[in-house]
Amino acid sequence: MRGVLAGLVIALIIVAVALLVATLGALGVAFIGSLLHRWFDLTQWQGSLIALAVSLGVGFIAYRLASYQEPREPQWLDWDDLDDESQETQDGAANEPPIPAWRARRPTQGELPSDRPPQKGSRRK
Repeated sequence: MRGVLAGLVIALIIVAVALLVATLGALGVAFIGSLLHRWFDLTQWQGSLIALAVSLGVGFIAYRLASYQEPREPQWLDWDDLDDESQETQDGAANEPPIPAWRARRPTQGELPSDRPPQKGSRRK
């Protein structure tokens, strides 16, 4: 029971701090909007909207800078090795997929036709 109450108290403290920070942020945006209203020919609503857009942009840039990761070194392909492999496959037999094990063990039914074309005068049965 104490663990549940302690968790609730911690959650309430976190919510209170978040509300305080949000209130201070909103008051800051409204204050800057008021300053823009006095300095320029804007309504306070327009000044607050501009201040809100600028603060969101600054927050986004700060987030991107805080979450920056070092770029990884690209793994470059060695084109010479690839050319050598393609030459070997062109010189040798055609690339055929390997015969699966279940197909290699399967018995052949009947006699397979020969690869040679039939000769003149010969009959096939």
